Amino acid sequence: MLAVLVVNTLTFSLPGRPVEAVPELPLADEAVNRLSRAVQIPTVSARVDMHHRDANFAKFHAFLRESFPKVHKRLSLTPINEFGLLYEWPGSDVSLKPVLLLSHQDVVPIEPGTESDWQYPPFSGEQAEGYVWGRGAWDDKSTLMASLEALEMLLAAGESPKRTLMLAFGHDEEVGGEQGAAAIAQYLQQQEKELAFVLDEGAVIGMGLVPGVEQPVALIATAEKGYLTLKLTTKGQGGHSSVPPAVTVVGRLAKAISRLQDHPLPASLTQPVIDMFTALGPQLPFEKRFWLANLWLFESLVVSKMAGNRSMHSHVRTTTAPTMLMAGVKENVLPQTAEAIVNFRLLPGQSRDNVIKEVRNIINDDQVVISEAGAISSEPSPVSSSNSYGYRQLEKAIRQVNPDVLVAPSLLFGATDSRYYTGLSKQVFRFTPIRVVAKDFGRLHGTNERIAIVDYKNAIRFYYQLILNTVINPEQVADE
Repeated sequence: MLAVLVVNTLTFSLPGRPVEAVPELPLADEAVNRLSRAVQIPTVSARVDMHHRDANFAKFHAFLRESFPKVHKRLSLTPINEFGLLYEWPGSDVSLKPVLLLSHQDVVPIEPGTESDWQYPPFSGEQAEGYVWGRGAWDDKSTLMASLEALEMLLAAGESPKRTLMLAFGHDEEVGGEQGAAAIAQYLQQQEKELAFVLDEGAVIGMGLVPGVEQPVALIATAEKGYLTLKLTTKGQGGHSSVPPAVTVVGRLAKAISRLQDHPLPASLTQPVIDMFTALGPQLPFEKRFWLANLWLFESLVVSKMAGNRSMHSHVRTTTAPTMLMAGVKENVLPQTAEAIVNFRLLPGQSRDNVIKEVRNIINDDQVVISEAGAISSEPSPVSSSNSYGYRQLEKAIRQVNPDVLVAPSLLFGATDSRYYTGLSKQVFRFTPIRVVAKDFGRLHGTNERIAIVDYKNAIRFYYQLILNTVINPEQVADE
C-alpha cells in the first residue's frame, strides 16, 4: 500500500499544453486615461434616486460611444431595458457558435462616512503610485473597458471575425442583475442563441494565495456558489426589563444563531476543487502532494483539514454567516420581536431547499420562524469542464500573455451575472485577468479600490489575444 501511495505521489503530474508567449502588445497611455474617465462617472447601483442613476448611465454610454468609435460603427448594439448593452460582431462562419464576454457597468456605493478614508477621492479615477484609483477601477469597469480597448485595436488593424463575438454589459449586477444580465440572457434565449463559451468576471491571478505554490496562479472559476439569505424571527410578550421571562426573544434568537455557528453544514470536495488539486498538486512539496495524489484514500482527511482552516474552509463547505441583528427600542424594554439575517453560500450539489431544511434541523425550535430574505437568491451554478474548448482557450490566452503563471480551475465564492447564462452554454467561466495579493481583497467593495496600471494593460492584452484566438483565427472543435 505504501509503495502504491509513494508511486502515485512521484508520478502525480498534469500533462502540459504547450503555449508560446506572444510579443508584448504596445499600448498607449490613453487607454489608461479612458479607464480613469470611466471611473469618474458614478454608475452606482441604486433602487432609489433613479433619476440621478439614469443620468449617470446615459453619460457613461455617451462616453463609450466617444471612446470606441470603431466598435460603435462596426458592431450592432441592442439596448436591453434601456441601460443594458448587448454588442454583436457577426462572424463569417455561421457554423461556429458565438463567444460571449460579460462585464457590468454598475458599481457599489461608497459607505457613508468613509469618504475621507480614501487615499484619493473614490470617483476621481486618479492615476497615482502606479494605480488607477476609484470605485469600479477593479469591479468591474476594468474588464468592460479592457475588452472594448482590445476590440477597438483589432478593428483598427482591419481584422474581421470568423466566429461571432458578443459582449453583454448589465447595469444592475450589484443589486441582483434582474433588469440587466437576466433580461439580456432571456433575450438571447428568445433568439435561440447557443454559445461556444461565456466569460465573466471572477477569480484572479493570485500572488501567494495558494499555500505551497510560489508561482502566480491564474484561477479560472468553473462554477460559482449559490446564494441564499434567511431571516430568523422570534416573537414573544414585551414588558419591562425588570421582570424578564426565563428566555427573552433576544435570548432565543441568540441560541438559534449559536446553534448554527456550532454546527456548520457538512463539508465535502466538489469537482472544481478536485480539478484545482489536480492542476496545482504537482507543484506542491512532497508531503502535501502525497495527500492530494491519493485522494481516493485520504479525501476525508483532506476535507477535514480544509474545513478547519479559516482560509480554506469556504472551498469545501456551504458557509454560514450571521450578518444582521434587529431587536428592541430601549435598554429597559423587552422587545416583542427579534430578527437576524444569515447569509449562506452554497456548494455545487447543494440546493436552497436542502439548506433551509438543514437549518431547521440545526435550530430545532418551532418558535424561531425561518423565511427567505434579500433581493438576491440563486442555486449553485453547474460545473463547466476544465477539459472543454472554452477552458483551453482561456488557459492559452492567459499563458500567452503571462508566461510566468500557472493556470488552474477553481470555485468562485461570490455571485456574478454569469449565473443567468448557464442555459445558453455548458461552458461558463469566471476570470478577471489581474494580479492580486491577499491584502487587496479588502479593497473590493471597500475603501481604496484600485487597479495596477500594469495589470490593466495586461488585461487588455489578454482580451486581445483571446479574441484573436477564438474569433479572428478560431479552431473548430467537436467539444464547442
